Amino acid sequence: MSKYFLGLCLLAISTFCLAEPQTWYFVRHFEKQLGDNPSLTEAGKARAEALAAFFSDKSLSSVYSTDYNRTLETATPVAELKKVEIQSYDPRNLAGFAIQLKIQDHVLVVGHSNTTPELLALMGGASVTIAESEYGTLYVLKSNDSILSNKRFHIPLK
Repeated sequence: MSKYFLGLCLLAISTFCLAEPQTWYFVRHFEKQLGDNPSLTEAGKARAEALAAFFSDKSLSSVYSTDYNRTLETATPVAELKKVEIQSYDPRNLAGFAIQLKIQDHVLVVGHSNTTPELLALMGGASVTIAESEYGTLYVLKSNDSILSNKRFHIPLK
């Protein structure tokens, strides 16, 4: 009986230790045209396709975007590749959204130069500033056993 119990304990511990870390990806929308609710430029569309290529070999269960053309167009190639619906979030309630994100795994969030840094900070990530002219940086947060790691990737133009 004690060997059986010990075996169950070891199985539970090994399953817990082998659990895949939570991963959250954050990106500012890509290059945009001028206007009130602009679409992406050709360069922005090319970078959105490159973002989808980045995710081709990665797990992704959800894609979030604000309801603006530039963010939706940045998110669309990834959502289509992963066959998931783009879910909307309110950029005026980032604290509530961060709480929601913390219980999810493998999520991409497309935001803006002001909301992406704030959301990263709310999630426990590094403090960043995104210049108005900066495009193509993907911020990655991974949480494994309460250890949070930060990484950055540059999504090049195709």
